[in-house]
Amino acid sequence: MSTDTTLRLTVLGGLGPGPAAGAEARRLAGLAGRRARLEVDLIDLAAACLPEPCPGVLPGDAPEPPAVRELRPWLDAADGFVVVAPAARPRTGRPDSAGPLQRALVWCAEAFKARPVALHVRAGEEAARALRALRADLAEAHALTVHETDCPDGALDELIWWARALRTARARTPYPF
Repeated sequence: MSTDTTLRLTVLGGLGPGPAAGAEARRLAGLAGRRARLEVDLIDLAAACLPEPCPGVLPGDAPEPPAVRELRPWLDAADGFVVVAPAARPRTGRPDSAGPLQRALVWCAEAFKARPVALHVRAGEEAARALRALRADLAEAHALTVHETDCPDGALDELIWWARALRTARARTPYPF
């Protein structure tokens, strides 16, 4: 577990097809792992195999699947997240594999509340659309998205600042919404 001075950052990958998506998530996890007082977990959300939530049934009202029980402690332990996603498909404006992230946001909603999320969308003409869609999904989950930047170090600096501030705030006054 994290100490008071150590933050736990979780890099969420597995949202894009092919080995490039996993390589980018590993690269960012390695970059973050070189920071002092930062513990880093790398989670492939596609490999987590979270099931689709039942339509019209809230996750708390349905039996919790084993995959959710296995993933939840890892997400709950995070002070902040980095989401590594592909550029969006032109038709939908959503990342190609938004499904795994959407399922995590539904099944493990509490883990994202009042926590910062840095978005890393691979370059492409649809990157801006993908960022807008991801920001909307994360805002609905009550997560705070940090300003994206072309410099991963700058995004990590901002994510770390927000993670410390929000962890302190949650300790003083639990997030009520």
